[in-house]
Amino acid sequence: MTMRSTLTNIVLAAGLVAGTAAHAFAQDDRPAPPGWTQDGAGPRGERMGRRGGRARGRMARRHRMDLRGLRGQLDLTDAQREQLRALRQNARGANKDERAELRELRRLRRQGDTLTPEQQARAQALHEQLRANGEARRQQFLSVLTPEQRTRLEQQRREMRERREERRKRREEFRQRRTEQTPQP
Repeated sequence: MTMRSTLTNIVLAAGLVAGTAAHAFAQDDRPAPPGWTQDGAGPRGERMGRRGGRARGRMARRHRMDLRGLRGQLDLTDAQREQLRALRQNARGANKDERAELRELRRLRRQGDTLTPEQQARAQALHEQLRANGEARRQQFLSVLTPEQRTRLEQQRREMRERREERRKRREEFRQRRTEQTPQP
């Protein structure tokens, strides 16, 4: 056998191994999450990794006060955890009627109906009331924390804002590069 044919055989064998390995890794034999089908359809028909019309995931959790990500970082005592749990329970039930009314007014506006001046004023009042109640809950939440924990929380929020700003800048730079590379008609 010549050196050339030996080298060709080695390259072909390596390609065959790589192709087989890629095919094997592409097989997804993990079970679907509870309530989901294997083809990716969720319990309400939505697909994994896609939003079904409403903000879910990170966007929906943006304003939550549940501290899931901060538990270990803030070193909460058991008493503080119980107080925060009680605050969360109270917040869930509070403002339910106001939120439903505001949601209905927004739905009317989205459907193209023009709101009367009274409805517009009511929507504005509901929005301001919900904002004030949210700020009051935030102050209650902060009152449970010690000064050291508040300092740590503010530091984490600053870092999060900085990371968000960095991501925004990278996205903007990517968009600029993409538009520069796209040929103009």
